[in-house]
Amino acid sequence: KACCSNAELLKSGFDWGKFSKGNSCGGDGDTDMVLGEVKCEFGGSSGGGYAAGAWPTGWCQPLDSTCQSLGVKENLCGICTKTSGGFKLAEPKMGLRFDGYSFDDNQIGTGSYQAMNICILAKYGNGGTVTKPPTSKCGGKSLSGAASQRHWYGNCRKGSSSQKACCSNAELLKSGFDWKKFSKGNSCSGDSDTDRVLGEVLCEF
Repeated sequence: KACCSNAELLKSGFDWGKFSKGNSCGGDGDTDMVLGEVKCEFGGSSGGGYAAGAWPTGWCQPLDSTCQSLGVKENLCGICTKTSGGFKLAEPKMGLRFDGYSFDDNQIGTGSYQAMNICILAKYGNGGTVTKPPTSKCGGKSLSGAASQRHWYGNCRKGSSSQKACCSNAELLKSGFDWKKFSKGNSCSGDSDTDRVLGEVLCEF
């Protein structure tokens, strides 16, 4: 924490000049790409803003005006960005999550029902009315690193009628759906399996 700017949040009286330069606490001649932009938001005295903390509440982006302007009702702790055909949700530190759980790092690529269903959850909110279906251009990418978090079950065959009640990749969600009925882990019966967290999902409708 004394040498690295990503170790902990700064406190009153901090001195940025005390952080090390380069790619180690000892300091070195390492060079990087320059930072082109930074987006900043601050919570009020009661908290609720984007801040460090333990899973699942830490590093959780609030549902802001950008998300709302894009028609997003559940941003899954992610930053909302407009795309040509919809929007992208991304959270690079702890990943996207819903109701305290991450998403399966299997069956999450472009065109998967799991990714398309996550987009339905984001746009319409849990239990919402689906007025326009997602396209097969929807897709997600997991963050690199350890498989550290419990997750909603999505590692089933696309179109699996026998697992549609428990697996988020089995079929497309319909109006009035309840995401919380999906199993957690890597089976319909539920287990303690952990996966890498979902870093971003692209949504088009």
